[in-house]
Amino acid sequence: MRLAIKSVVLIASIPLFAFAIEPTNPSGFCDRFIGEKDIEACKTRTENEEVDWYAVTVCNLQKDDKAFWNCWESVKGKSFDPKALAQCTESEDSSDEDRQACVLKAGGSRKPASQNTSTPFQNMKINKRGQ
Repeated sequence: MRLAIKSVVLIASIPLFAFAIEPTNPSGFCDRFIGEKDIEACKTRTENEEVDWYAVTVCNLQKDDKAFWNCWESVKGKSFDPKALAQCTESEDSSDEDRQACVLKAGGSRKPASQNTSTPFQNMKINKRGQ
């Protein structure tokens, strides 16, 4: 019985210790703006531009709107590792410049899993008829 209680307590406490970045709904980024013109521009960008939503979630922590858009531009078209980005959200007291530097340091050069040499993927040869 004690083991069962300890197990339940341990399982219930895991979310308290686990930390992960949850990507924000893209339209949620536009809630930071007040003017209708800014909101519409934001909605257009969230619908049309390819960005890593984990990285932009970190960018959304920027206090200044100009810093937010600079961060957005720096992550556009790149893919980030959420674990590396989690370090950028640890301190709420970070300045916009520090957070931007952290995002850039987290890197945007993540390769697809199939290109990772440490994974157990096997090379595949495709033999075509007549060759």
